Amino acid sequence: MMIVLVIAFTVFLINFTSSIGFNNFITYDYENLFFFSGGISIVYVDFTTLVVILMLILAFVVVIIVTITLIITKKRDIAIMKALGSIPKKLYGFYLTEVYVVFLIGFVIGALIGFISYVIFFFIASILDVVATFQVDVFYTPILFITCLVGIYLFPGVVLRKLGTQNTIKLFSRDIPYNYDASKKLSAIPKWLSLIGYNFKISVLNTLRRRGEFKRYLIVFTIISLIIFTLGLGSTVLKNSSQEWIKKSQGTNIVAIGHKDVLQNYTRMYDMFSNPDILVTQNDIDFLNPDYLFNISKVEELTNYTEIEKIDQRLINFFNVTELDGFHYFVDGGYLVVGQDRQAVIPIIGFNVSEIIQDFEIEGEYIVDEDSVNMMIGDGLSYNLFDYAIDQSMRIEELGTGHPFHISAVVIDSFYSGFAGYVDLGVMQGDLNFSSNEINLLLLKVQSSEYNSIIGEIELIIQGNLGENFSFVNLNQTFEKNYSYLEIITFYPSLIIIMMAIISIFALYNYQKGNVLEKAKDFLIMRAVGAKYKSIKKILFLEAFYMIVPSLLLSMGAGMMINSLVLFERVYLPNISLPIIIIGLLFIAFLAFNYISLFPILSKIKKFSIKDFDIF
Repeated sequence: MMIVLVIAFTVFLINFTSSIGFNNFITYDYENLFFFSGGISIVYVDFTTLVVILMLILAFVVVIIVTITLIITKKRDIAIMKALGSIPKKLYGFYLTEVYVVFLIGFVIGALIGFISYVIFFFIASILDVVATFQVDVFYTPILFITCLVGIYLFPGVVLRKLGTQNTIKLFSRDIPYNYDASKKLSAIPKWLSLIGYNFKISVLNTLRRRGEFKRYLIVFTIISLIIFTLGLGSTVLKNSSQEWIKKSQGTNIVAIGHKDVLQNYTRMYDMFSNPDILVTQNDIDFLNPDYLFNISKVEELTNYTEIEKIDQRLINFFNVTELDGFHYFVDGGYLVVGQDRQAVIPIIGFNVSEIIQDFEIEGEYIVDEDSVNMMIGDGLSYNLFDYAIDQSMRIEELGTGHPFHISAVVIDSFYSGFAGYVDLGVMQGDLNFSSNEINLLLLKVQSSEYNSIIGEIELIIQGNLGENFSFVNLNQTFEKNYSYLEIITFYPSLIIIMMAIISIFALYNYQKGNVLEKAKDFLIMRAVGAKYKSIKKILFLEAFYMIVPSLLLSMGAGMMINSLVLFERVYLPNISLPIIIIGLLFIAFLAFNYISLFPILSKIKKFSIKDFDIF
């Protein structure tokens, strides 16, 4: 059951993350090749890969621990077979085959349940219009299967071979070591715990007697809590950071003015960030069509309204661009010539840096006004067309006679999925021989509280001065789609946390149930001398409690280090209280799971009688 459960969740998770585009080993057949391939996607893919790897480790560890436990429960059978003259090789082959049979049955059933669950989820996601493509993982799942096959041979196989060399009498002890000395003095912490009360003393002794099982489940719970901690901390940080990055790249309360064709395509170029079915190319529109161009002087009345905080002139068009070589200098000396002369057709935007509405998340430096040497590019373009973007340049073929620009900055941008470039407006107009300073787009930053009162005036100015073919659009609705997309892709950690909670309950139940018959004598004696079931319940609760506390502390330390290596270099650092809150919630949840897992165990204990005394 444990193998089936953990394999099912792992297979579901692997295929689920592949479906939403976070598997680097799958080629996604999107018409829009630009879709979600910039800096934000890289951070999400790194985070998801980390979670998948942790889940694979958990699945591997659970398989190994379950199979080792199976071998240990067969110690007395092995002893009897040895006493009857069985050849060691026969013993190894028999029990190792049994272990493999249990694993193969569990893996196949678990994989089927996980894949069927994924198929059901995919159809539900399709109905809810969640961006997903049906993908079948052919990388992680085979690796997990092969790793488990080898791991079973190495770990349970080693345990089995050690048992085969042990004295037959010693094999009659199961998980409690044959040489366990109950009279041995306790070390500091167990001694301190045992002095608290009778229930603590018994629970400490039981834990020490079953230290092998304690260590195995400590590993399992450390990984489980590490996954949940990483998901809780990483997804919260990633969600807040990515939404802040997109908010800074888009702005709020932005009104775009231009020709209706320009506005339609401009908004769709923002929609490309969250919808892979949308793709705008140079074949869809010629932004430099004379009918689309106008001069800001025609709408200069807009400058008189205090409700308009900022006016940002733009000139946009598709251009052929070519990556140019550059020199990447290493910190410890030396350099590398980088660049592969890659080419693309991308939108280039001319803007005045003093008027820009956006407050981009930026690596490098903004260009300055009338800068004919430098330009900025989006993160999608940086990661897909350049080796080291800030050390390189880009030639825009149709500007002048092929104007080369050095890349001074990379910005996280949702426009055209981050595959856009930004140059100085005056330089772009000069290279295009626009002597009248024509533009084809005007952005207005409007006070949110004054939008309804001013929008009518803006419409009248557009209709009266630019004509009926020109209009305006509030970009907030388009921007909200991109926020919602980030909400959706950060929803999957919640699913995984629920899965981990189910695995935790099953694991705690198995830990409490493990060799419960070995403690039948203890419980019967305790009942005979007047102990209540409440006391037995406390003892069992404390035994799991001793495992929960160190596993949480270990997971917090490891989780902070892992998150700092994978995420914190790129994202906004959270308040120090966040990891403490997450661990606190985990502690409360695990205690609740521990308590819930006791009910089926206690119902079993209530049925104990003299017949449960072991005859050996």
